[in-house]
Amino acid sequence: MTAGQIGKKRQKPRKLAEKGFIAVIVAPAILYFGVIFYYPTIMNIYYMFCDYNLIKDPEFVGLKNIIRFFSDPLALGAFRNTFIITIVSVPVVIIAALLIGTGLSKITRGVGFFRSAIFAAYLTSLTVAAIVFKSWFGTESGFINGVLTQLGGSKIPWLSQPSTAMAIVIVLSVWKNVGYYVVVFLAGFSNVDTGLYEAAKIDGANSRKIFFSITIPQLMPTIIYSSIIAMINFLRTYSSVLVLTNGGPYSSTQTVLMYMFDQGFSSRNVGYASVISVALTLVILVLTVIQMRMSHMMDEEGAM
Repeated sequence: MTAGQIGKKRQKPRKLAEKGFIAVIVAPAILYFGVIFYYPTIMNIYYMFCDYNLIKDPEFVGLKNIIRFFSDPLALGAFRNTFIITIVSVPVVIIAALLIGTGLSKITRGVGFFRSAIFAAYLTSLTVAAIVFKSWFGTESGFINGVLTQLGGSKIPWLSQPSTAMAIVIVLSVWKNVGYYVVVFLAGFSNVDTGLYEAAKIDGANSRKIFFSITIPQLMPTIIYSSIIAMINFLRTYSSVLVLTNGGPYSSTQTVLMYMFDQGFSSRNVGYASVISVALTLVILVLTVIQMRMSHMMDEEGAM
């Protein structure tokens, strides 16, 4: 037996030990994703085609739940309400966070205090924030209506009419989330090349031109990232609406997650709730892919 053959025999147990070690390290992650993500996802897709109420065994019904979804005005209305919240809230949050972040980036003293003060809203429990907003905008004993009556005005049913109720939901969503994205943008400002600002000032560029020609392009990756995260968060709006309006009045603020939970747990239509869940997931995936493609196209144009 040659020295090379002896060396190869010694390496085999070592390689097996290394593979075993890797398997031990990776196994918990695989188990975690299998139990938490893959198994529920597979079962959710299976329940789409079943009549299941958590008590009796699932009964296969084919496309019945899917057909019902496309003809259900409450489901379509819930998606419409969720889209309204998302379409309005995302640009407002991103623009507000960008402007606030721009202002804070120019402050040399006390930036930590202002950052903490703005971020405090994000750290506040969403349920607690919704309770506070409900106390402010209550029709009879709300703080805002109290001020209006003191000034000689009349009470406004903020949470009892569709238009104002949706507006209050959006205001709460924006107030609650803007602090997080301010911090994200402040982190993005640390990657901006300050030398470009100095060069632009030497060339006589004003603040507006510097903002749109230098700041925005360099922050574009942060803007795209923040937009995607914000979109996903607002599409999953649930607890704030549950506390503020409980989906009312007349289901005008009911969101997709609210309707899904109502069907799955209150009405025990698990199969139908699974259809709603999958539909929302597909919407999020499609919109995320579109935003990422747009970001990629913008990067290619910028590189040309």
